[in-house]
Parts: sequence; C-alpha cells; structure tokens
Amino acid sequence: MHSELQLFEVVDGLTRKKSFSPMVWRAKLALNHKGASYKTIPVTFLDIPVLIPKVCPNVTAPTVPTLKIADGEGLQDSMAIAEYVEKNYPKGPSIFGTTPCERNLQLFFDSYVSTRLHPAIQRLVYIEMHEDQDADNAAYFKFSREKGGKTLKELGGDQAQNLKELKENLGLIHSALLRSGGWITGEQPGWADFTLISAFIWFNSFSPQKFEEGILNAMDDQVLRSYWLKAQQLIV
Repeated sequence: MHSELQLFEVVDGLTRKKSFSPMVWRAKLALNHKGASYKTIPVTFLDIPVLIPKVCPNVTAPTVPTLKIADGEGLQDSMAIAEYVEKNYPKGPSIFGTTPCERNLQLFFDSYVSTRLHPAIQRLVYIEMHEDQDADNAAYFKFSREKGGKTLKELGGDQAQNLKELKENLGLIHSALLRSGGWITGEQPGWADFTLISAFIWFNSFSPQKFEEGILNAMDDQVLRSYWLKAQQLIV
C-alpha cells in the first residue's frame, strides 16, 4: 500500500512546476516527516476536477491535496492525510505530539496561522497568482475570485496595510520561536511548524520581495530569517 501513494498538488499554469498551495505543503511536510514514499502528481486549477476523479473515483468533489492511498481510493484534506500517515507510519517522530495536550496546542496554532496569516498573504498575492497562470487557468482564477463583484485588485486591497497586518500577527509567532529556541514544537518539527512553513512557501512562491519585507524583515532580529533557512531542510 505504501508504494502506491500519489499526492495531487496544484501548480502554476505557466511552468507547471511551482507547487504553492499551503494545504498541499502541509500534507507534503507530514509525509516527508514520517518517511513515507510517494509520488507527486502536478495539476493546474482546471485539471483538478478532471484528473483527480479519474484516478480516485471515490473523490466526487475533488480538491487538493488528495492522496491516492489505494487503487481507486483517494484521501482529501491535509489534516486527514497527516492523520493517515501518523497512523500508518508509526516509526519516527510524531506529527502531532505524544499527548492530547500537545495535539490540541498544535491544532490551535494551525487555526492561528489559517486565520491570522493566510488572509493577509492571500491579499498580498492575488495579482501574482493570476499572472503566473496560462490563459485558460488565468481566466478561471479571475472568474472564480471575482464572483463576489470585486476585482482582483480590489480584493488585494491596500498592500501596505496588508503587510502591516501580517507583521503584527507575526508577533506571537516570533515570541514562540524565541522561547522554543528551535522549531515551534521544540527540538523536532511538528504540525504547527508545517502549517507555518507552508504559509511561508505560498507567500515566497509568488512574491519573494514582499515575503522578504513582510516575513523575514518583519522583526528587528534574525529569528524569522533563521527559522526560514532552517526550514529549507524540510522542503523537498
């Protein structure tokens, strides 16, 4: 069963090589952490509803990440994938910790990243995500995001204010890294780190310059930059 694992990941429409989804990266980091052997299947936005059901017929509302775990069977959602590999690859360090308290704290951190960092990052990269698509995927991206009546530029809002909000919300994360002296979860990375690193990958994939300003230079020390450099060993 392990040799059959295939992970669908969304990529840009121009090069079809840039894997950027923070949710996909959460799954990839969890798989890597547990030493799972898997193959990645790159798909564009328009490929997702076409290709995933062909390989995983049980997935009727296809999204990424989807992990093919057996013939015809796919598992959706980064958390579900992490729980799957935690259960089926018991060797090595735990993803969520060894106690209910550790798990709950990591899930709280997950929620913090999703609600406090993701919205600002999304607004900061709307235009770049659109520009990195081929014509058909760009048209889909624009149409799907502008359904509410606002243009991509309007959805992006005030970029200076977005950066200010992001920097403010990084404060508690910066403090946590100062206290831990390593990963968010201590000596070994865990789910909390995977959620944070995945958000950083997403941001940096589309706007390295804004990532530099909004993340790496957000504080007056090198804590966040050092953390990002250390995270490179996990990004494969």
